[in-house]
Amino acid sequence: MTDSSERGQVSVTFLGAFSRKLIVNTLFNFLGRFWSFAATILLTPFIWNHLTPGEFGVWVLLSAVFLESYTLLDLGFGAAFVKYISAFHAHEDYERINKALFSGMVFYLLLGALVIGIGLSLRELVFVFFNISSAETAYLFALVACAVGNLGVMFLSVFRGVQRMDKSNAIEIFVSIVNAIGVVVVLSAGWGLSGLAVNALVSAVTLLIASWLSVKRAMPRISIGFHFDGPLLREMFRYGAQILVSRLGSIVSFRLDKLIVARYLGLATVPFYEFSARLSGMVRAVPLLMMSALIPATSELGARNDKEKIIQTYLMTSRYVALVAVGLVAFVALEAEPILRLWLGTGVERSVLLVQILIIGYGANVLAGPASQTGAGVGHPEFDMRSTILLTLLTPILGIALVREFGVAGVAAGTSIALCIAAVYLLASFHHNYLEKSVGQMLRNVHLRPLLAGVLAILAVMVFHRAVPSLKALSEIRYLIPVSLALDFAVFVPVYMLFLIVVRQVTPTDRRNFLGLMNFGFEFVRHPFREWIKIYR
Repeated sequence: MTDSSERGQVSVTFLGAFSRKLIVNTLFNFLGRFWSFAATILLTPFIWNHLTPGEFGVWVLLSAVFLESYTLLDLGFGAAFVKYISAFHAHEDYERINKALFSGMVFYLLLGALVIGIGLSLRELVFVFFNISSAETAYLFALVACAVGNLGVMFLSVFRGVQRMDKSNAIEIFVSIVNAIGVVVVLSAGWGLSGLAVNALVSAVTLLIASWLSVKRAMPRISIGFHFDGPLLREMFRYGAQILVSRLGSIVSFRLDKLIVARYLGLATVPFYEFSARLSGMVRAVPLLMMSALIPATSELGARNDKEKIIQTYLMTSRYVALVAVGLVAFVALEAEPILRLWLGTGVERSVLLVQILIIGYGANVLAGPASQTGAGVGHPEFDMRSTILLTLLTPILGIALVREFGVAGVAAGTSIALCIAAVYLLASFHHNYLEKSVGQMLRNVHLRPLLAGVLAILAVMVFHRAVPSLKALSEIRYLIPVSLALDFAVFVPVYMLFLIVVRQVTPTDRRNFLGLMNFGFEFVRHPFREWIKIYR
């Protein structure tokens, strides 16, 4: 982080008790997502080996449209729920929390019925459009799982709103384990697509039950008695309506490209695009975890009218997200081929170029994440909303235009270009309207140096390969690929970090932050219960 004497800016460092809560919440989010990544890495090749390419393509579509998107199909209410719960909890207003909870439950029950009804009425049209056959049972259970999952996520969001990420992630890990076991059982039994959809419904029901019981146990003052509040629901919808645009943009950016591939190139091509999207998505998710606690945290600060600390938190998060995100994107783009071979074996070479294209756009999206999350947390989701409108328009236009000329690589390029343009627009809008500062200084001081460091580190690894040509043999043998990756990583990271230190992107303040974080981590490991109580009391 930059000292004030170095750049003429306010020194940004960890901010006492507030930062301890932010760090611990981020840590728990990391643990939850780490397990999710591990489950995805292990289950993807297992599912791939138990389904035909066409069946895998159908499962990707069902997952993209329903199972992975139910939190995006809630008309923006989910994000509003987290924000308002956070604000009410800051003032210990449990009466309004109960009203929000009951009103949300009514809304999600009606939404679930609507999703199932519309989904069933459009089934034949969907099947004909994507040339799907013999998947009626899987389609039905996926619809029901989507409706039930929304209710479970709402109860889980109570913990996110009160910044108890330890609780929310423990539940998600438990449900993920249940889902993983179910996937292995149903596929081993030969139940195929229908078994996967039934298992998804079981997991959704498990989430619903576990999240409600945990909320009730942790906060006895919360109840779901008849506490309907129409004005509060309308107020939340006004906020959520702007979030809705962002949610729809997420569907367009991270789901529609798969539908374009399925429509224009066939279901058998979808798995190769999905593999690249999953790997790029996992890389994107790691730095996103660094800001996963920003919305409830900045919402709390906003309720206390502490704009200075909001800006400090935003700047600190932006710098560290850029440092991690750019390094990850550069390394994975360089090592896409051995990583895919290690993960899925041979036969997926078509996904290498797709990873290298998609990961650029996903990385740009991450760099704009702190602005998006901070804006939503302080009650200004319009910045993200406008950026997402642009993204929603560009993604299908570019994808469809480029798929005709360049095939599946064109779809990836269209998505990546749209993400980059929307990210630049979001940063410019947030800085101009909220920070009232030019985004140019942000791009130079926060993003440019890590980008240069990433290019230099890639060149260093390439020189290393030329100097030691025998390394190529390691990446050709699957069980030796981790050795090859470790050697490249050992070259990449020192070059990347040394450049950032030389150009003063990593400063003494950053080192103090890092040492403080390490000391805090050691204390948390040595006395977890004491630190837990201290932070969450």
